[in-house]
Amino acid sequence: MAPRKTCDNENITVEEAERLIADRARPASVEKAPLGAALGRVLREEIRADRDLPPFARVTMDGIALAFAGFERGTTAFKLQETQRAGAPATRLRDESSCIAVMTGGVVPEGCDCVVQVEETERFADYFALRPAARLKRGQNIHRQGSDRPSGALLVRSGTRLLPPHIAICASVGKSELAVSARPSVALVATGDELVDVGAQPLSHQIRSSNVPLMAAALETASRSSPFRLPDDPARMRASLEDIVRDFDVVVLSGGVSAGEFDFVPEVFEEIGVSCLLRKVRQRPGLPLWFGVSPEGKPVFGLPGNPVSTTVAVHRYVLPFLARSSLALPEEGERAALSEDVEFLPDLTLFLPVKLSSDQDGRLLAEPRPTNGSGDFAALASSDGFVELPRGSRRFPKGSAWRLWRWSGS
Repeated sequence: MAPRKTCDNENITVEEAERLIADRARPASVEKAPLGAALGRVLREEIRADRDLPPFARVTMDGIALAFAGFERGTTAFKLQETQRAGAPATRLRDESSCIAVMTGGVVPEGCDCVVQVEETERFADYFALRPAARLKRGQNIHRQGSDRPSGALLVRSGTRLLPPHIAICASVGKSELAVSARPSVALVATGDELVDVGAQPLSHQIRSSNVPLMAAALETASRSSPFRLPDDPARMRASLEDIVRDFDVVVLSGGVSAGEFDFVPEVFEEIGVSCLLRKVRQRPGLPLWFGVSPEGKPVFGLPGNPVSTTVAVHRYVLPFLARSSLALPEEGERAALSEDVEFLPDLTLFLPVKLSSDQDGRLLAEPRPTNGSGDFAALASSDGFVELPRGSRRFPKGSAWRLWRWSGS
């Protein structure tokens, strides 16, 4: 193989890497998704109320609806005029000495401005008497028409990543399908002669391939991913990667990007025309991070093969890149306070796995859960994500708050 060329950006900071990668994001196209398949997708239209919310004055308690003026004049027993079921059109109260039995979710009858919950009444043959402890006021247990949002109000912004409440809102305004960002096709590639398939029985010198299932799970709602596994053979790697780069929108490769004798990935990428934009980032874990673009401008990520490094890099770089490409609204940077002092002397940004909890004041706390090296992925089972401790500080006191990255889906 030809000698490795020098990459323009080697041994750069996390902030520089983040900027270089973000600058290569291109807006995704728009497609339609059925409402039932839109969870986790990025909305590309505004959702507005097609009528007042709620669309009518709504009963919020089972009970009786009456005119408050009758109670003000001393009436405490009201003749039952009729029963109005939820889903029935509004009836009209005939007089202030009468009441109408109503159900939660129904329309408030015309002429009524007070709903008394059934527990505060006593039912007799044809009337309801108020219990002595009942307390009434005008408008009680009535959800006023338009009190949530008026007709035409913006309910969900374009760029929102759709969660279950957003799905319900879209359903409430009659949206059976939604305009969303198209999900890119992503090739997830694991390299290494030591890898075998998940269902195989590994020999003593082999391990099962876990990085591709990890990446597929993390990117599940953000992409359409396909798995690949390549050996540490430059010729076979080149033949496969040429096809993969041609056929997919994004390539995320794990392993083979460091400086070892059998780390062929950077040289192979160069041979097939993928330009290196960065190589090595001053961070732990994940120093040998590689990123480049194909001649067509397609992004190519080369992540470290150690599973903890892969996990962190997917969440710190790949997911934010895909979010930016999908035109997702920027998320507020979540921060968590360390539950104990942390010391880290190397001049590197530290991505520290943590377990989250809350103190008595509701502040988010991060309990360090360090791994036994970047190969110790089993330790990540007891963590919820990682905090980003910037290079140069070396000592991070208990109670100091730092940027939090949660594992995808948590």
